[in-house]
Order: sequence, then C-alpha cells, then structure tokens
Amino acid sequence: APSPEPRAPSPEPRAPSPEKMISYLKVRNLAIVEEFTIEPGAGLNVLTGETGAGKSLLIDSLEFLSGARGSSESIRSGADRMSAEAIVHIPEAEARLLAERGVEIDATGELIVRREIATGGRGRVLLNGSPVTVRDLVSAMEPLVEIHGQNESHQRIAGKSFRELLDQYAGVEELLTTTGAEYRLWQEQNRQLGEMREAHSDRELRLDLLSYQIDEIGKARLDPSEEEALREERMMLANAGEVISATAGSFQLLDEDEQSALSQIARARALLHPVAGRIDRVRLLAEELEEIRIRLAELTRSLSDLGDSIRHDPSRLDEVEERLAIIERLKKKYGGSISEVLRHLEKSSEELEKLTDYAATLEKLEKEESRAFESWRRHADELSKRRSEAARRFEGAIQSELNDLAMERTTVRIELGTASEEGSRLVVDGKGISFGPHGYDRVEVLIAPNRGEAPRPMQRIASGGELSRIQLAIAAALFRNSSRNASATLVFDEIDAGIGGAVAEVVGRKLRELARSNQVICVTHLPQIAGFGTTHFRVWKEDESGHTRARIARLDEEDARVEEIARMLGGASVTESARVHARELLGLGQASTVPRRRSSRTAE
Repeated sequence: APSPEPRAPSPEPRAPSPEKMISYLKVRNLAIVEEFTIEPGAGLNVLTGETGAGKSLLIDSLEFLSGARGSSESIRSGADRMSAEAIVHIPEAEARLLAERGVEIDATGELIVRREIATGGRGRVLLNGSPVTVRDLVSAMEPLVEIHGQNESHQRIAGKSFRELLDQYAGVEELLTTTGAEYRLWQEQNRQLGEMREAHSDRELRLDLLSYQIDEIGKARLDPSEEEALREERMMLANAGEVISATAGSFQLLDEDEQSALSQIARARALLHPVAGRIDRVRLLAEELEEIRIRLAELTRSLSDLGDSIRHDPSRLDEVEERLAIIERLKKKYGGSISEVLRHLEKSSEELEKLTDYAATLEKLEKEESRAFESWRRHADELSKRRSEAARRFEGAIQSELNDLAMERTTVRIELGTASEEGSRLVVDGKGISFGPHGYDRVEVLIAPNRGEAPRPMQRIASGGELSRIQLAIAAALFRNSSRNASATLVFDEIDAGIGGAVAEVVGRKLRELARSNQVICVTHLPQIAGFGTTHFRVWKEDESGHTRARIARLDEEDARVEEIARMLGGASVTESARVHARELLGLGQASTVPRRRSSRTAE
C-alpha cells in the first residue's frame, strides 16, 4: 500500500524495553526471499500479508539462527548460499557465559549472530565474528529467543524450562540457591569418600608403595638450597688445580713480589703525603689512592683464603657427584625440583596416615558425607513441597487464561515426577532417583485438548495454533502472577489458527500485555491482533523478470496501517467502511502501547 504524507505523532507512553531483544534481522536467499531486512522494536511486532506471501519465512530464519537444522534445499533458486544475521541485545549474565566460551561482548551488550549454508551443504556460524559450533549457537540463543507454533519439540516457554517456570511462579529463588550450595558441598564430600574407598581396594599395595617412597625421599634428607651449592662445589673440585694456580699467581702479583701492586700503591701514597697537607686536590687524590689500597688488600686476602680452601680431593668430588645423582633421580621420579619432591613426600605421608588409620578416617568421611546429603535432602524436600503447592495455583492461573482464549474445553496439569537412575545416592521406594542442584523433581506440562481425554505432554499436541495459544496462556499466567517475568524475544506463529472475533481481540490483548516486558514477534492473519501491534510489518510477493520475490516493509504511518488492516478485513477490495473499522481496531489496539517509529523503510 502506498505511504501517505507523514503526520506529527501524538505523544504516547513508552514501555520499558526488555533485557533481551532483537534489534536487527537480515535474511538473504531463503526460498522466495532475495533479501529481507527489518528492525524489530520493543513491544509487539506484527507481520501481516496474504497467505503464501512469505511471512513464515521470517520465522524460519529465526529458527535457523537459533540452531534449527539448515538445508541447502531452502536456498533460493540461482543463489549459491543463504544466510541470516541478527543483532541481539543480551544482559550481563548471558554475556559472561559467552565470554567463557571465547565470545567477547562489549559494553553495549550486543551479540551479532550470523549463520549461512551453501548449496553443497557446508555452513558456518559466527558469534561476534568468532566461529562457533551449532551446539554453541543453540546454547547461546536458547535463553534469548523462543519460537512457538510449528515446532513440536518445545520444552521451554518465555526463555525458561518448565521447571524454571514453576520455580519462578513459586518464588523459591532463595531456597534454590541454598539447595544448590548444599548439593555442591555434598558432591565434594562424596568425591573424597569415593577416593578413600577406591584407595582401600588396593590398600596393601598402596601402603607398600607409599612406605617405599617416603623411606626413599626421607633417607635423602633433601634441602631445597643444597643443589646449587653442590653444583658450585663440584665445579671447584673438578678444576681445583687450575684454581689453586690462578689464585696463587694473582696473590703473588698483588702482594708478595717486591714490585707487587700493593707495594707500588703504598709508594705512590708516600710520595703524595708531603704535598697533601698543603694542597686540597692532592689530598683528595691521596685519600682516593688509600681507598684503592684498602680495597685491593681485601681482595688479596680473599684470593689467599680461596687458595687455602681449595684442595685437590678426588674422594670429595665423588661424594658430591653421588649426592647430585641422588637428587636428580628423585627429581625425575617425584617432581622437577627438590621443593616438588618434598611436597610429594608430604602428600604421601598424609595419605599413608589415612590408610594406616583407614577405619577411623572412613567413618569420619562417611559421617560428613551423610550429613551433607541429608542437609541437601531436607532442602530438596522443601523445594518439592513448595513446587507442588505452586503447581496447583499455576494450573488455575493457566486455566483462567485458556478460558479467555476460548479454550475452556482444554485442561492443563502440571505434573511433578522423578527420573530413575541406577546406583543413585537418592533412593525412594527401593528405586534410585536422579537428582542435582535444583532438587529431584522433573516438571512436565500436560494438556488435554478436550474433556474426557487423558492429558498428554504439551509438545505432542498436533495443532500448531493450539500449541501457540497454550504457550501464550502459560507465559501470560506467569507474567500476571509472578513478581518477575522471563524477559526474552518470543515469536508466535499460527497463534490465530481457528479463532476470530472476540477471542482474537483477547489474544491481541494478551500479546500486548506480554510485550510490556518481552519483545514479541507475531505472524497473524487477523486484523484484531494486528491492531495491537507496536511495530507493524507487511509482507507481499512481486513477480520480476520471471521470478517471484517476497518483499517486506514497515508500516510506520497510521494511514498505511489502516489500509493493511482494512485489506485484512475486506480482502482485495478495500471499502470505506472497512477503513473505518480498521481505524477503530487500530485505536483500540494502540491504547497504552509504546510509540512507533515514523520513518518509512522498505527492503527487498
């Protein structure tokens, strides 16, 4: 639809932006899309257009960026590769996790996600320019983007698992922290106990080995400072004759000869003495000469002492060589230095003491492990109790939301169960149970689409539209009844399948409510839902040069949105009455929403 002249916007309150949101999305060569570029805003983003225009291809690109399997068959005819790129704003917690994987996030909190696949099937994934695996991509995007509707494997809603949703609704954050700390303490105690029991399995052999190593190192009586001194002594002993000759010759030149250095300096000092008392410069030179004489005398004594201390002693040289060989052998066996060897001796002594007094040590470790486990168990039991109580309330809240969505025949049940694990430390009714820092509960959301049917896991419901509305109901119940809601980019496709009229308006209201703290992207065919959009995108197809291409444009002006909603109301022929109705829907939907951008932008 043609865009009219821009008009001055009326002031509207701005809703707070979510921590996690997509600010830019670009898709190239996906099916009939040559290039899509959009900039979703905070709040509710709606995508409208005729059936088959390519709206769901945008959802496909988000799934591709979130780690869904890519296929070269999706590449546009004539192109050699397809790609998708997005800028996602993320909070500090996710930024720290990505930094641990080598993906640097700057102070803006922007994550640039790019993925492409070539016709040969080869692909690559980049996070802020760093190549990563698809598994890393899934891990990074899972808490940031949730796509509801066509994917039947959903185990998360509003960026959280079913267990996390229930815990948030129950308000058990402090208890969760305590339970996690108790679990980690038990893990450490259990590790020590396991090592002790493992050591006992070959206790006698280990005792013999430790005793031998302690005896071998102990007999050596190592000193961390002795190695350097021994090496210096070895050097002296190995070169004793040459050292004695050199020191003796030097001593003779400096002191013993008639013309020795000390004698010559003394004569020079005597010559200067008569004049030094009268002339300051001469006195200074005489004093400096005296200092030289004193220093040279000290040096001469050192040479004499060194010469006297050196002796040609082959037996002492053998002793030093043998001692150095012992040190080198122990270093090779137990560490790269004497200090490392002594540390090995200390650790071995401690282990020997534990093994020698095995029964007492084992009993002590068993008591510590048992106390730690029972403390964790008490907190885990309390956590399970709180979850069970909250599950009933959460069920009622979700059921109320479902009734609003004309799904009163659908019933929901939140089921707490456990998973079996052979050999688990936690045993209930003779069966090992899996457990961890979050307790031992496994939370499942079960749905019965019609009265009289047995509840089934939510992801097994066949209808994509039903699944989307159920997920919307759960997210809305969480938002309405929790002090904190899970902020993420939520994408809804097929949410309007099989509904209309007043129910469509309720869906629109719930989406708008959810969009107050979450960025929401919704593909819709219903004008009642489109009217609630904060940002509105229109998708259509064009034939050009024998090829069909999908186009997308953001409808920033009110008249452009009126035309699109009127088309949705009346089909190809837009009547004035349809426009009037469209304005009514738009006015109803835009109450209390965030302001729209005013510049018109279209991208092929």
